[in-house]
Parts: sequence; C-alpha cells; structure tokens
Amino acid sequence: MFKWLPLLLSSILQAIFGRFIPLEVIYHRDHERAKEAYVFYYRLRPARVVSFFVLVMLPVFEVPFWCKGEMPQPCGDPELYALSGIPYIKNWHSLLIQALCLTFLVFSTILQWYFLGKTFWTRPLSFCKVGLLAIMIVLVMIPAAVMYGPEATLLSMYIRFIIPIVFTRPLRMCSRMIGRIMPTCVNIAVLLVIFLLLSAYVGMLLFGKKTSEFKDYPTSLLNLMVLLTTANNPNVWAPAYTTNRWAFVFFFIFLVVGLFFLCNLAFMVIYSNYKVEIANEVAKRTSLQYTTLDAAFTLLDRLQQNSINGSSLIALFRAMNLYRDIPDFQLHEHNIFFALGKNEYSMIDRDEFETVYSLIALEIEQQVQTLAQPAGLFRKMISKFWWLQFSDHPPYTHFIWAATSVSLVLAILERWTEEDNAFKRNLILAEFSMGWLFLLDTLIKIVLQSWSVYWRRNLNRFDFVFALLLLFLIFAPSSVFGIEPHWVSFLFIAKAFRVLSLVTLSSHWGLMAHTLINLLPATAPILILQFLICSSFSLLGVYLFGGKVYIGHPLLENTEYANGRLFAFNYNDYASALVTSFNLCVVNNWYVIMDAYAFVTETPWSRSFFIVYWAVAVAFSLPIVVAFFVEAFVKQMEKVVLLQVPQGASVFPSKSTYTRKLSYHDLYKDIVKNPTGPMSTMSI
Repeated sequence: MFKWLPLLLSSILQAIFGRFIPLEVIYHRDHERAKEAYVFYYRLRPARVVSFFVLVMLPVFEVPFWCKGEMPQPCGDPELYALSGIPYIKNWHSLLIQALCLTFLVFSTILQWYFLGKTFWTRPLSFCKVGLLAIMIVLVMIPAAVMYGPEATLLSMYIRFIIPIVFTRPLRMCSRMIGRIMPTCVNIAVLLVIFLLLSAYVGMLLFGKKTSEFKDYPTSLLNLMVLLTTANNPNVWAPAYTTNRWAFVFFFIFLVVGLFFLCNLAFMVIYSNYKVEIANEVAKRTSLQYTTLDAAFTLLDRLQQNSINGSSLIALFRAMNLYRDIPDFQLHEHNIFFALGKNEYSMIDRDEFETVYSLIALEIEQQVQTLAQPAGLFRKMISKFWWLQFSDHPPYTHFIWAATSVSLVLAILERWTEEDNAFKRNLILAEFSMGWLFLLDTLIKIVLQSWSVYWRRNLNRFDFVFALLLLFLIFAPSSVFGIEPHWVSFLFIAKAFRVLSLVTLSSHWGLMAHTLINLLPATAPILILQFLICSSFSLLGVYLFGGKVYIGHPLLENTEYANGRLFAFNYNDYASALVTSFNLCVVNNWYVIMDAYAFVTETPWSRSFFIVYWAVAVAFSLPIVVAFFVEAFVKQMEKVVLLQVPQGASVFPSKSTYTRKLSYHDLYKDIVKNPTGPMSTMSI
C-alpha cells in the first residue's frame, strides 16, 4: 500500500476538493513523471490566462482594417473620426506578441499530450486545440495581414477569441451549455417573430395613411421591433395616439402581449433550459468524482476482493492528516465506523467507501478554519511580546482610520487651493508626510503579521496597492513620466474608498459584501463569455463599418445621432466599438446608432447587424448572465446564513464557518440543489 500511497492520496484529495487529476495520469506507465507534468501544467494556468487576455485585448492596439495611412496616425485625423485615442502598435509588434503567446500555448499543449499519453489523440478537443494553434502559427508566419488583406486579419482575430474558450474548461462548459439550449428556444422565438410580423402588418393598415412611422411594412416592422425593446417608447406611437386616442388600444395590446408576456416567457424558457444544462454538468462532475474514487478503491483493494479492511482505511486517514486542509480523522475514526455500522476489523465495499468520502467532505465543509501564524523563529519571538502585536489592536486601527480621514481633508483642501502659495506648498508637504506614514503602516503589518496572513484581508490588499502607487508617485522622475507633486492628492482621494470596508461593521451588509466578493470568481466564466460575444460583434462592426462615420458627415446632418453629438460611439476602432457595444446592451436609444449607420452605408441591410446583435447579446445571453448572477447570489446568501456562527456572534473578521474556495462547480451544485421559485418548477 505504501508504494501506491501518493497516487492513492491524489485520487482521494482530488475527489474531495474538486481538483481532478485525469485518470490517464493515475494509470500512466510513468505515473510520477506524468503527475509532475500535470502539476506543472496546472501551475502554468495563471500564465495561460495572461496569454488569453493578451490575445483577446491585442486588437485594441492594432491598426483597424480600414486604415491605410502611416504611423503614428494611420487612420487620419483622430479628432475627425472620433477614435479612442489609444496608441496603435506596428504590425510586426503584433505578430511578435502573438508568436510569444502561441509558443507558450504550444508548450502547454505538449505538456498535456505527455501526461495524457495516447488518449490525447482520442479526444476531439485535442484536435481542435492543435488545429487552432496550427492555423494561428500559419497566419503569424506568413504574415497574413500584409499578404492577404483584412479578411485574413479578421480570421486571426476571431481565432484569438475562440482560443480561450477551447483551452479553458469553464468557458468551454458555459459555451457548450448555451449552444445546447439554443435549439430548445426556437419555438418561443418563432412565436415572437410571428407576433411581430402580424402586428407590423396591422399597424400599417391602421396608421399607414396618418403617420410616417407606419407608412409601409418595413418601416412599421422596424419601429415595432424597436418598440419591443422600449427604446423608442412612446415616441413611435405618439403621432398615432395624437391623431386618434383609440390607437392606444392597439399599442396597449402589443406591449402587454409582446413585451410583458412573450419576452418574459422567452426569458423564462431560456434560463430554465440553461438550469437544466447546469444540472447535467453537475451530474457529469459527480460521475467523475465517483470514477476517481473507484480508481482509489482499486488501489486499496490490492487482493482484488472487491472490498478493503478497516485497518487500511485507518492507515489512509492517518496519511491524510499530513495535509493541512484535512481535519484530524484520528479523532473521528470511531464516528465514521459507527456511521457505517462497522468496526476497524470489518470489510468495506465500494458503496461504503463512497459513503466514507461523503463523510470526509462533510467534515471538511463544517470545519472551523484557524488562521495559524507561521512557525518561523522570528514569528515565535514576536508572539511572546504582546506589545509587538500592536498592529492588530483596536487603538492602532482607529489611528490609521483617523490618518486616512486627515489625508482626505488635506487632499480636498489642496485641490481647492488654486494659487501656488505657501499654504498650498505646506499642504503638499503634509500629504507626502501622510504618505510616508501609510508606507510605514504597510511595512509594519507585513513584518509583524507575515505576508501570508497580511494578504488574506482584502483591506490589506487595497492598502498594499495604494502603497505601491504612492512609491511610484514619490520616486518617479517627473521629467520622464510627467508626474506632478499634486497628483498625490488624487491618490489620497482614491484611498478614501477604503471607507467602504466599514460596511462590514454591520453584520448584514458585511455578509452581503463577503458573499459578493466570493461569488465573483465563480461567476467569471459566464461573464467572460458575455464579453467575448460582445467583442466578436465589435470586431465584425469594425470590419463592416470602420471609417464610415466621421464628424461633419453630410448624410448625418439633422439626424438624432448628429444632434445628440454621439460621434464618439462608433466602429472606427476596436476600443470605440467595445464602448458602442456596451451602449447597445443598455438598449436605450440603440436605434439611433443603428439608423446612423443605415444612413452612411446607404443600405437598410446594415440594420441587420444591430438587430442580430440585440437578439444574441441582449435578448438571449445577457438575461442569462443577469439571472444566473442574481440567483447565485441569493443561493450563496442562504447558504452562508445557514452556515454562519451562532446568533449574537460577530460574522467578521473571517473566522466564521469554513467553506472551501467557491468554484464554478460548487456554484452550479448550489443552484440546482433544492431549487425554489418559479424557474425551478417550470417544465419545458
């Protein structure tokens, strides 16, 4: 058993904590090397995230497709075309950055090929990864942007958006779930389209001769479609209502049936089906857990009797105590055997072994976390002298809060004092003195508390970032960076946001803030996927409409777009397109931007881009993101309230009931467990 102990513990711990080592690694002929390769691959995850981020955000700095001029202004006058103002990089700089990112991703793929062995080529996902990397390498080596024009560059940029989805399991899972629910939503979408088509025809018949908004069928259809988003309400039906008050009946029926009934029904259908897919993913994960446990049981069952003895289980418990995240099961062995109805001399079968796993996971979930200090010699010496621990005492904390308030007052006075006189110079000197005080506070806490303990608190992280920025402002040469002394006051004003942490003094607000902070990383995959969807449309918008809109365009005179001075919201470069896409997600007046591009392109078909964007990014995916986040927050609040310390005890600081770091799988499990509300009872 001891020969297989590291492998066995890997199987058990990954099943408990949800960090799964592939079974191919467990059964690899050279397990130790395969495990080292997998661990190294796992530790490279932050670097892969950075690579994905660089590839996705690289178009912000690349020259747009339509720009053919010379650097540094390849698109002409940036004021005329209302560009984002972000400096562009040369083509070879972009190719070099892509080459570096691709080299790292190729290395990660080779690592994965090694620890998966022959099964690497049995997975369709592996072919997708290798294929995408091969295409990107070809596009970088040619280089495509020069030899094949903007179409090849567009292909390269879209592949960069696909790479994070293919290479990242959470994004891949979210995109797979969204892809599966799309066919199930066809019925309600067809019903909504038919209702819109019929309503547009009736509107044309009733109001076509009296109002320009319904003068023909395409105009009537477009206006009613925009009205369904409430962006042009009540402007679109105000002329008809002014002419005949009975027109209200038509628009009342249209809005009640279309907006309040069919659109909400579509949302319910979409999200209900999404929850079904979440349940399927949870079932897959659970199956993988028990498959891993089965592999661990096989390792324990050395005699192939389909059972293990209790002494082997006790040896396993004692070996697991070497891991800091596992409670001391020597204190709980009797309770575990009692729950099984066994003793240490009994034989344990596979089902009972799974029960043991459940008991272990429950024990970890309910264990109280103790924030132990590091056992270094310096730390032990500090612990003997209580006065060296003053940074944790309330008087010192109150002093730092008072200093923060004083620095805020100094910063405000310095900004209000316009004349460069002795009073203002004294204020700047006082600000620098307060800055050195905050730097000293950060250094003291790191030394006395240790870095690991210091970094656990979000407030300390905020202070540390502030200290780094303050050091930069103090020591950065003004001739190089253009840093002025009075800029320190802006930093002190930003530091005043530290006061937001005072909400934790209220147990209810603190509980909400704590839940929200823990929830954000687990909801990151679906938020990132929504960003990639909007980014894809933004990129396509730059390709289709880049350079079409500029200040003073004759076709935009006297339009709502020009009168509202909305020229900054355009598709002239990628950064501006992202901002424009965000505005389209807000929906209000989105048709103004759509009409502007219909005017400058002189074709009504350009509106199809904006309508498809609204259907996909606003009507379909965005409600999923919002509803998912809200339900996840409610579920986590309920869970934390049930697990918090007894009534009357303080919830903060974070010495409350321990729950392991929330992952997206944990979040999915909580959402589908004990469902409540109208969404859970709806059957599709």
